Amino acid sequence: MVTILYSSAIQIDGEFSDWELDSSILYFEDTISDTQGADLLSISITNDHNFLFIKIKLDREIDLLDNFETPSDIIIQIDADNNPSTGYSIGEIGSDYGIRCLEKFVYDNTYPGDNIEPLSFMQFRALPSITSDEFEIAIGRYPHGESIFNDTISILIKENHSNDYIPNEDEILTYTFNDTFIEPVELIEINKEDSDLLRVMAYNTLNNGLKDNDRIDNFVRIISAINPQIIGFNETGATSEQDVYDVLDTSLGGTWYILKNDPENITASRFPFVGTWNVHSKIQASLIDLGNEGPNILFIVGHLSCCGNDDNRQDQVDRFTEFVIDAKTPGGEITILENTPIVFLGDMNLVGNSQQYRTIIQGDIQDTDSYGQGSLPDWDNSELEDVICRQTDKRMAYTWRNDNSEYPPGRLDFIFYTNSVMSAAKSFTLQTEIMNDERLLNYSLLLNDTKEASDHFPIVADFDLSFNGNCNLNGDINNDGSIDVIDVLVVVDYIINSSDFELECSDLNNDGLIDIIDVVQLLSLILN
Repeated sequence: MVTILYSSAIQIDGEFSDWELDSSILYFEDTISDTQGADLLSISITNDHNFLFIKIKLDREIDLLDNFETPSDIIIQIDADNNPSTGYSIGEIGSDYGIRCLEKFVYDNTYPGDNIEPLSFMQFRALPSITSDEFEIAIGRYPHGESIFNDTISILIKENHSNDYIPNEDEILTYTFNDTFIEPVELIEINKEDSDLLRVMAYNTLNNGLKDNDRIDNFVRIISAINPQIIGFNETGATSEQDVYDVLDTSLGGTWYILKNDPENITASRFPFVGTWNVHSKIQASLIDLGNEGPNILFIVGHLSCCGNDDNRQDQVDRFTEFVIDAKTPGGEITILENTPIVFLGDMNLVGNSQQYRTIIQGDIQDTDSYGQGSLPDWDNSELEDVICRQTDKRMAYTWRNDNSEYPPGRLDFIFYTNSVMSAAKSFTLQTEIMNDERLLNYSLLLNDTKEASDHFPIVADFDLSFNGNCNLNGDINNDGSIDVIDVLVVVDYIINSSDFELECSDLNNDGLIDIIDVVQLLSLILN
């Protein structure tokens, strides 16, 4: 028998460093390779005041909730009263709750009969939402008001396809809850602390919510509280630019530039558009002039295909990657200045094969015949950074929730960016239902605002663009309002005469030198 007695502050976000850094979390390891299918390698267990946390590690990638090329069917059996004589007998325990992940339901064995409940019955949350060899799972301790667990419980995990168990069938794994001290959730304030930061937001409005009179007030309060400067809206097929302007004008007022990309993405910006590109029917790109706020930014909004459409999503992210590579390379469809910040955000619907996620961050194009060879998309030949937007009042990072769906809450909405030229100073997901009355009042929000507005939550990031300093990086070296041969002559004269003064904002590729490469960069901007 193995007994785990520890608790820890775990954040359910699909990233596992918090499990590794906390030495108080013990885990049970299955050292025996006892299956030809997906092999369960280890299980870790801990808790906070509201949830039981389980981390499962396998020897290969699986899809926890849907069928995948690697067949797998994970079942979590919990003996809630640690009594083998009650519940469903399996291994050495009596399971009171059998969580069937692939089939997306729960067997409630606490009373006689074939009692099937949805995953929401146990406040089941699991990330990542894409395929992985590792998953972290939260199960509510008080989903119906009273605790559903005794102080000590037993747990058994079964991979049903390969008939693998952890612990093995002749062993018992017990866990004792420990609530003596659990670090409280660090609340994230919604307001932007530094006015120099650039605030962006992605928001799926659920079937044209911005023109739904029953939901507009919810959106107005949410947008007013967040006060974003650039927004990517999804599911706006029947929503006009004027509809968006009306909501933003009511929420925040001031100047807004609105651009719709048929069929259903809309970009809204406090700053003017320099150029726009329809990258794909699902992806829209805009070059935005931040003026005194910083350099131009390439802002890309996506709403990738939903659900089981892995092939379509892969095609879309391949096209996105081709576009970014083109933007960084002189000539072609688009050319931007080297080190121009790039942001890609929206409802990515990343629920299937993890290859789509890897293509976005690593530039790993799969259809090279159609879209060419991929390459790392950041300016320093590194991966794009994925901003994990934790909820303001909860250690969770899911961005979609619909308790009437068979699927548990998932992380479907993302913000990716070039972290070689910008940094994320702050990020969050807003779910008003988990905020207390004082915080709701402070931000003029209502308890059910995000629930009534959409099944997606707004995700937000504040970016620091100070890497680019205060330079006018649009190529207008002499700051006369245009990019032309005069700017080239200024730089050439500076290079030839080896002037003692510092020519600001001429190091366009940010390599620490002002040389012929910067001249070529300027010429490329003029010609393209």
